[in-house]
Amino acid sequence: MKKIFSIILGLALLNNVKGQVNIAAARLAPLGSTVTIKGVITNGSELGNIRYIQDASAGISIYGANLVPVNRKDSIIATGVLTSYNNLLEITPVSYTLLATNRPLPAPVVITPNQFAASHQAKIIQFNNVIFSNSGGTFAGNVNYTLTAGTQTCVARISTASSLVGQVIPTGAVNVTGIGSQYCSSPVSGCTTGFQLLVRDSNDIVHNSSIYLTRQPYPTNINISGFTVNWNTNIAGGFYIKYGKTPNLELGTIMGTGTSASPSISVTGATPATIYYVKAFSTNLADIDSSLTRVFCTKSLSSGTIKAYFNLTVDNTVSSGTNAFYNPQIADSLAAYINRAKSTIDVTIYNWDNSINGSKIITALNNAFIAGKKIRLIYDGSTSQSAIPLLNAGIKKVASPVGTNYTIMHNKFVIIDADYPNPNNAIVWTGSTNWTNAQLTTDANNVIIFQDQSMARGYKLEFDEMWGDSSYVSNPNIPLSKFGQFKKDNTPHEYNVNGTRVESYFSPSDGTTSHIVSTVGTANTDLYFGLLLNTRTDIATKIKNQITLNTLLSRGILNDTTAGTTAFNIMQSVMGSNLRINSFPWLFHHKYLIVDQSNITSDPILLTGSHNWSTAGETKNDENIVIVHDPTIANLYFQEFTKRWNDQVTLNIADHKNDGSSILLYPNPTNNQLNVKLLNNEVIKSLTITNLLGKTIFTSKENNEIIDISKFANGLYTISILSENNNYQSKFVVEK
Repeated sequence: MKKIFSIILGLALLNNVKGQVNIAAARLAPLGSTVTIKGVITNGSELGNIRYIQDASAGISIYGANLVPVNRKDSIIATGVLTSYNNLLEITPVSYTLLATNRPLPAPVVITPNQFAASHQAKIIQFNNVIFSNSGGTFAGNVNYTLTAGTQTCVARISTASSLVGQVIPTGAVNVTGIGSQYCSSPVSGCTTGFQLLVRDSNDIVHNSSIYLTRQPYPTNINISGFTVNWNTNIAGGFYIKYGKTPNLELGTIMGTGTSASPSISVTGATPATIYYVKAFSTNLADIDSSLTRVFCTKSLSSGTIKAYFNLTVDNTVSSGTNAFYNPQIADSLAAYINRAKSTIDVTIYNWDNSINGSKIITALNNAFIAGKKIRLIYDGSTSQSAIPLLNAGIKKVASPVGTNYTIMHNKFVIIDADYPNPNNAIVWTGSTNWTNAQLTTDANNVIIFQDQSMARGYKLEFDEMWGDSSYVSNPNIPLSKFGQFKKDNTPHEYNVNGTRVESYFSPSDGTTSHIVSTVGTANTDLYFGLLLNTRTDIATKIKNQITLNTLLSRGILNDTTAGTTAFNIMQSVMGSNLRINSFPWLFHHKYLIVDQSNITSDPILLTGSHNWSTAGETKNDENIVIVHDPTIANLYFQEFTKRWNDQVTLNIADHKNDGSSILLYPNPTNNQLNVKLLNNEVIKSLTITNLLGKTIFTSKENNEIIDISKFANGLYTISILSENNNYQSKFVVEK
């Protein structure tokens, strides 16, 4: 039997080798040609289902789900059709034969960024003495980073599955190896841009210094008179810090004692709620590596009260002692905070209308301005803002820039009296809620409020960066204002809010996704999330792995916009029916995560803010999140989640009915026509179909049981039906 198998395998190899060409020749064949090549695989699963293969002549990519078992250093013969995917030459679909394992990889071709060209596609290449953009932050998946060498630049891409995700981005010059690739959709062929270096893992990054930071400085023991600065290095070395109240680090140097790979230095004699700038240094003989200048803040003398408001009803039966607050009048609450302001009000808002509720905020700000309060306003420049023209013309304001380099200014935070002498006047208002009538009253949203001067001053730093100035006297300094991808990581990330640890991050400068991933990774017992969307496969994969690792009790609600995406499928593979799509016509607009709220011995956490879990949110949008390490706050949000979950379950059980009867829609999803039937033999008197934005796109006053939807765009639609005795509502999906 073994002899027969060997003969069959040998014949298969001969058939594969027949017509085999080297990769350089294969690359010259016309698109659509079937080619057979032989070479060594230069990557594994860290890049997904794509493999890059190289021989002595050239390299090429091969793609297909059947390549999952193929590993780096495997030698194979592959056959497939030559195609082009956004100017990357590929062979797909692929059949292959494994020849050998653990073969030596080709030596990298050393080039400069300006030399990066199509000839380097699928080859292992190397750039020397380059510096990463966002250095000192943490790597995120499916994100591009700029590599700079002198005046030359190129792009490095980190995939979601790379072990680099979550690791520190080097701060100094490094040598970087990876696979040359290209992503350029226009023109269809011959594009001379879009070249990317695919960095596979930490072995692809070689530091030029014998000592380097593996974790940027972070504070512990935050108190009213100081804090402790901590960081990590690859080896033990000497260490010290420079610090000051400005980025000039004017207060001097504090030397460490001895050597350590986990240095720790305390700053003492500070003042409450004060911003400090710190730069850490580690040394080994002649080598030295330094951190970015990080921003810390001492504890304030504020009360530290934290409140949460929810605009839809909550379930207090699952309260751990403090009941969550259902507040249908969030606009009134914000107006009341504005009315109590003593000195300054800084406002960021994505969308604001002049509805009855939106007008309450307009009136409050106008009255505050007339009363002499100093007000600055930043609003999204790409969104219709019917409230803005109704503000007093004297209120200083700026719209976020628009264009190909920007997406949206998606913040909705308010800072009140950050520098007022009484620390109990300082307020930070943030959360998911825009100031439109639907967002304030109908769509599911939350607001979280911190009475803390330290946080107010930290948020003001972010505001000042977008404003371009810290002054309330001058107009926005447009040449110095920074939005989106042009912002810096220059705010504190850790606060002591009257004994509660609170983290704060802004997008896209602070690597927000990595902190969401890290928070998911702390779950030991239970994990709940309520989100408008999650299209990030790195977050989805972490959720999946954490659930599997710890057999977590997990539930999640998403609005409809992510159903069917890769991220959704990853989560659903382990969550099943514990992952639900919003069944109501209103938007599920929350962006919160609850971790271990039932386990007081763990670290109960609430994560919320304006940040959508998307690549745009990570790389371009102006967003914010807060991470509150507190069992009471986590439970408040759990009370909200429980009500939303039970309502979703009830609605699904009732098949979207509202009085004992139901709508039958089929097929659903559909791509051509929709059959509509009321059970119990009721007759349709009229029906209306609206899209996700609430726009009516179809009406009928007939007993119309078959609807032509062939011209509908892909998406989720709401159908409202009036019978002789009842009103009904349900949803259907168009997928073409």
